[in-house]
Amino acid sequence: MNKDPTIDQIIEGMPSRFQPKAAKGLDAILQFRLSGETGTDFFATIAEDKCVLERGIHTSPTLTMRMSDQTYIDMVMGRITGQQAFFLRKLTYKGPIALAIRLHKFFKAPDLAD
Repeated sequence: MNKDPTIDQIIEGMPSRFQPKAAKGLDAILQFRLSGETGTDFFATIAEDKCVLERGIHTSPTLTMRMSDQTYIDMVMGRITGQQAFFLRKLTYKGPIALAIRLHKFFKAPDLAD
């Protein structure tokens, strides 16, 4: 049985799961504010077909998403979409809706074969 990755594993693996073709031409800062026992704040800077992750809160992100640590894991693992999380009031966001809707295309799911 596969075990879910931790928040730290997901964050550390995001740059390697980044899909530059899906984010072609994008210049954005994606802020993640995760609550819960293993919650944390981090942001992804996407520019020039690269993704760089940093811990903390950015002063002027393009898009900010707030959710619990478990909702984030469920989204990454494909058990719930961002739209479902939003409509279930498990996710709130501030920023362009078009970017929020496309976000899942920018990162492939974690490989849990290890």
